[in-house]
Amino acid sequence: MYGIIKIIKNNNLRAFVWCDLIGGCWVLTRQGPTKKKKKKKKKKKKKKKKTKNTRENKQGKLDKEEKEAWKINLTKLKMNHLDPEDAIFLVDAFLDECKVDQHGQTKGGSKQSTKLCVWPDEDKDGQPLPKRCRAGEKRKRDSATVSSASVKSVSCAPSTSTTEDTVIIENFDSLIQDVRELLGSGDEQSFPSEWSNRQTTSLENWTVMRPFMVNNMLSSEKPKEGVCHHCGHKAAVVMCRDCLPRSLYCTACDLSTHEALVLHNRASMVEGFFRQLQPSTFVQQHEGGKFSYHEKDCMLPIVPPCCDCSTGQTSFSKGKPVILIGMNGRYNLFLPSVNCSCGKTLPVTISDLVESGYWPATVNFETLYMVDLFTTYEDLKITAPGMSRQAFVSMLECRTKLFGRSGKICGDTMQRAFLEWAYAKFEVDKLSQVQHFQCPACTPSMLAVAVDGNRKLYRFKSQPGPDGFFDGVFLANDADVSSFVDYIHETTGHNPGKGRCGAGQWTAARESANKSGSKLDEEGVEVAVCRHGVLLKGLNMFRGEIFAYPLYLQKQLASQTVQFFCSDVVCKYWPYLQKVVGHCPELEDLLNMRPFLSIMHAKAHSWMCELKWGGRNQEGAGTTIGEEVEQVNSFLSRAAICSKYMSKAVRTDMLTIQASGWNKRKAENLDRTLAKRYIKTVQRIAEATKDLEKLTTELSLQQDTVQQWVSDVQQWTSGATIQNDLQRTIEGLYLGIKQRKFQLYRQSGGNKRRHQLRRKIAVEKKALEVAINDHNATVGEVEKLPPPNELLAVDNYSWPWECHGDMERKKNVFDKVMLLARLKEEEFIVVREVKQHMEYMRSVAGLIEEFTFQLTEDTTGKCSTEGLMEKGREGLLCVLKRRLREVEAQLAKARTTYKCILGLQTLPLDDFSEEEDSENTSSTDEELGE
Repeated sequence: MYGIIKIIKNNNLRAFVWCDLIGGCWVLTRQGPTKKKKKKKKKKKKKKKKTKNTRENKQGKLDKEEKEAWKINLTKLKMNHLDPEDAIFLVDAFLDECKVDQHGQTKGGSKQSTKLCVWPDEDKDGQPLPKRCRAGEKRKRDSATVSSASVKSVSCAPSTSTTEDTVIIENFDSLIQDVRELLGSGDEQSFPSEWSNRQTTSLENWTVMRPFMVNNMLSSEKPKEGVCHHCGHKAAVVMCRDCLPRSLYCTACDLSTHEALVLHNRASMVEGFFRQLQPSTFVQQHEGGKFSYHEKDCMLPIVPPCCDCSTGQTSFSKGKPVILIGMNGRYNLFLPSVNCSCGKTLPVTISDLVESGYWPATVNFETLYMVDLFTTYEDLKITAPGMSRQAFVSMLECRTKLFGRSGKICGDTMQRAFLEWAYAKFEVDKLSQVQHFQCPACTPSMLAVAVDGNRKLYRFKSQPGPDGFFDGVFLANDADVSSFVDYIHETTGHNPGKGRCGAGQWTAARESANKSGSKLDEEGVEVAVCRHGVLLKGLNMFRGEIFAYPLYLQKQLASQTVQFFCSDVVCKYWPYLQKVVGHCPELEDLLNMRPFLSIMHAKAHSWMCELKWGGRNQEGAGTTIGEEVEQVNSFLSRAAICSKYMSKAVRTDMLTIQASGWNKRKAENLDRTLAKRYIKTVQRIAEATKDLEKLTTELSLQQDTVQQWVSDVQQWTSGATIQNDLQRTIEGLYLGIKQRKFQLYRQSGGNKRRHQLRRKIAVEKKALEVAINDHNATVGEVEKLPPPNELLAVDNYSWPWECHGDMERKKNVFDKVMLLARLKEEEFIVVREVKQHMEYMRSVAGLIEEFTFQLTEDTTGKCSTEGLMEKGREGLLCVLKRRLREVEAQLAKARTTYKCILGLQTLPLDDFSEEEDSENTSSTDEELGE
């Protein structure tokens, strides 16, 4: 950092302060004009050759009398560790000293030294030592931090010491030149950021420490010689890192302590190295100091069942063998048999195991899984959807061997038990008022829903099996979808060909298609999401992307009062919907939604199609892009590598679990998402306003002219254009290549399919080049088209046979006006969604409190929990209390975020309790957004 930091004025003294690139601080002082002094000496020695001292100000050059009054001092201060605030403080003290020296010379006429601000002492870092505080003034600093070596509050004391270098320059021009050379010398350096400094320091530290870390790792492999940490007098022979800090055991203490702690990972030290021990293995010492290994029976640690007798004294004995699988692998244990002193033998039931944190693989519970294993597996499947079950099981087997145990783990059994656990957890969540597939910010009024297919989530044919646990929860029941599609096809006469936009074809724009003859069962999934990326509904595709699939999803979501229906081929889907409604009047309510062409997909449509159907031109849509489903598909596509080999039921269940996990993360971060969207919208409104004003100024347009141009563009899209065969061919090839490039990785799941698409693109490029040459040979210079590469680099190219006169210029103004209008709408929409989010969470909290009250007061057990036993009802009350606490914490967090972002410290969102129409609340919500 360099440049002038501050200009300090002190009576007739002025100082300019700047920093150079090596951390020093330069001070340039000037003594202002003074009255003419009487000549104290008759004659002076011959002065040096005068030079012109210039200074740019309002009056131009200084007069001769003012030039003679200049006194230039350039002092280099040692401030390698001072920040600019400290430097400015020292300059204040420096000017005070100059003032004192000047006053003394004027008043007393004593001959003082011309050396300025000389520090008598320095510390070990070369910093001036503080002497005294400035009288009548306190040092104020904003956020600078000063080390112990820095100056805190000092003032310069006059001294005659010569320890500091002082340079007195009388020639102002030469001084300015020296300073310019100083600031401009060498290449301009860019100072590294704090993060870069930390990374560099960390890398250097690790480079130095790397040899020591290797030595430390080797030394940690040597067994520790010492006494037992528990008895304190016997030699330690076993080490258990799960028992840190008291990790060393003798033979007796190890046997007594780990009889109950069978899941600890121990290692023997008697052989001169760490040998991992199974839970059933223990070390025994013989006479002569020899050691041997022996086996014992280890029982599963559980919460023991209670006997109804009065004594309550129980003992444990070995029961049937049981396999326990956790995050550290497999354990071979025995199920305990509980014997009471009254003579009863208490069996261990499934309820005892679930209470102890285990989940049975079968009803006979010969294999058990820790619940912690399932929660970890679920989190991994959501965070890394492409991780396979077999990879997870292989990791568990490796950890089994690492700790000295043995045994295989069955992946099919673990998957079945996991799905059983996930379904039970889903039912508990349903009772605790958890809605997995509902967006809090879109309830009860949803602005837009985006629908699109994912061809990567196909599945190979396999033997039919039972239905999944979550059939119909997220993915619709296949029989219901099939019957609806057949009904639509039988009722309406359908066209089996591909849909066209202008002269381009869309594979997704088909009314019907036959089932694929390949070795596939499901060919993909079709999903619907809201504008916040929350998954709402989905279905399996068996005939590719036909219009009947989004029609089914639109029918399912019609009850949520959706305003816009977003699709990448809505320009062809909406006429199809109007035709279907003509044959099926019961679907007439679907036309209450408004069509919305996705923003990015519109780039591959014709220009007139984008103007008519594009989302940026739809009034009331805000800045909805309609591409939110692409973000979700990128998440779901990562699961395709595993789901294509699953059975039908498992695929449905796993996709449902992953979708609900995705929605959970979206709901937890919804307050931050809306807050960031609001801030970004406000910033973009200011930018868009400036851009529009700049464009209208450049074009010299008045407000009425701008509105007329917008109207001209809107009317132009409704007009018909006449094209010849060559023009239609060029436009079709252009759109076809753009669409294939867009679908290259989106719809293709393998290199083979992508290779085929690239070959088609190359062939169409050559055909486009030939067509362009033929067109340019028959038209004038103005109407000629650029080469194919330049043409394809432009989105929505304005064809000369469509865009006449100044229509392209009008469209630029039209786009700016539409963008500004959508941004202003978005500001209102986000505030409304904030309101709905807060009201949704408050309503959920109210439902939980009401349900808790009903369970507490209901003694007959008929409060919608007929299937629960007494202990189950008591557990449900505890779950509801925990759920209420979580909702209240989330509500408080969201309230804090919204107050900080929207500026609602004095106007709480809780005051809004009733849903109002947008026209009636527009002024209120706009005030909230200010």
